[in-house]
Amino acid sequence: MKKYNLLLCACLMTGSSFAQNLKTASPQPRTVDKSLKKKKETKEETYTVHEYANGDVYEGMLQDGKFEGYGIYRWADGNVYQGYFHDGLQEREGTAFYQEKRNEYKGDWHLGMRHGKGVLYMANGDTYEGDWANDQRTGFGVYRSTTGDVYMGQWQNNLRHGQGTYKYANGDVYIGQWVNGEKEGYGCYRYANGAIYEGTFVLSEFEGEGTYLYADGALYMGQFHHGTRQGYGVYRTANGQVLSGNWMNNCLDEKPSKKHQKRLQG
Repeated sequence: MKKYNLLLCACLMTGSSFAQNLKTASPQPRTVDKSLKKKKETKEETYTVHEYANGDVYEGMLQDGKFEGYGIYRWADGNVYQGYFHDGLQEREGTAFYQEKRNEYKGDWHLGMRHGKGVLYMANGDTYEGDWANDQRTGFGVYRSTTGDVYMGQWQNNLRHGQGTYKYANGDVYIGQWVNGEKEGYGCYRYANGAIYEGTFVLSEFEGEGTYLYADGALYMGQFHHGTRQGYGVYRTANGQVLSGNWMNNCLDEKPSKKHQKRLQG
């Protein structure tokens, strides 16, 4: 029976797409020019205010008929972008407020999408700070929940994906691999009561080979399925008794093997 060494878990403390691309990169003749307050022209640049027939409003610089430089775009549905534009699209740094979910994003933009470094402030008080790519949380980032949960690690397409650490408000900590938002692959889960599981996960459940150290000092090494002891394994109680054999739903399915008892007691 393969023996496992328990990791010493040095636990670290650590939506859908919200971006709304501009439906047009240049104001059309149907817009109403309300730039009476201020209008200064260079060769091809104009500061202006345009109100669209649908109620959208743009205030800022135009170059060759496209949004360029600093400006503010207010959608009729309440969404607002304030920041820089290039060639008619959000670019560089800017802040967006999304009316429907009451979320706010501050950070980098590229080609009209959140891209680079940025912070998303959610209406419920949760925050995400980190990398973005093509309007999705992708790369390294830190998620903090108002409930006290903290995740620090890799993301892909708005989901935890790759290596990461999740510290739960109740004191539990998971350090390991993630796939599409689920614990999957190799990891270590440490419970607040001192129990530790080290091994493989599938869809956030213990699955395959693993080692479980119980809070009372008991130890199980072997197979898991859907989070329970299932398959061949060896269980050593806190007082030293050894039970080995096939397990089903956490229960030993056959008498302990004397051969394995003798080998483990050595």
